[in-house]
Amino acid sequence: MSENRRTNDPEGVRRRIVDAAYDAFVTQGYLATGMLELRERASVSGGAMAHHFAVKRDLGLAVIRDRVSEAVRQTWIEPFHTGTNAPAAIDSIFESIIGGLTQNGRVSGCPLNNMAMEISQHDAEMRGAVSAVFGAWHEALSDSFETDVKENRARELNPQSLATLVIASYSGAMAMAKARQDVSPLIECRAELAALLAAKYR
Repeated sequence: MSENRRTNDPEGVRRRIVDAAYDAFVTQGYLATGMLELRERASVSGGAMAHHFAVKRDLGLAVIRDRVSEAVRQTWIEPFHTGTNAPAAIDSIFESIIGGLTQNGRVSGCPLNNMAMEISQHDAEMRGAVSAVFGAWHEALSDSFETDVKENRARELNPQSLATLVIASYSGAMAMAKARQDVSPLIECRAELAALLAAKYR
């Protein structure tokens, strides 16, 4: 990479660094990844790296806010804007995730869960950033459940606690799938959540 390209495209350089860091943090872990390795992955100079991210913590925050948050939005929040009820949206999300992992032949885990497990005890600001992503995810689920109750599609459910259950179930199943390198826990979780939700919907 030439210095001229770096100078003329600072946003492109920043994006390349964040993309490389996201991939590394998700696949091998935040704590296990060094800045020198990230420089090499992104093909940037030391000066370019220091200009955009003086320390790894800054890069970790950017990954959470720019990439992890976007991944959760696309995967878990946007599907609830299609007008379908919550059970249909959740089942479709599981189907898509399971299909993608099966096609890839490997399970890297949930990016949000991976980051949360590593950094939550080490840095308050990073913990807050992770918590904000979980909060947006939880809000999307609970709002959808609440709408279904108001429109008489569902009964006898607590939107807040049910949203927590769905997130916890998915996160745990994904952790198991990552440990086993097998999507079976996600398949089983999908089936059990579908049965639970069917009992609460008309």
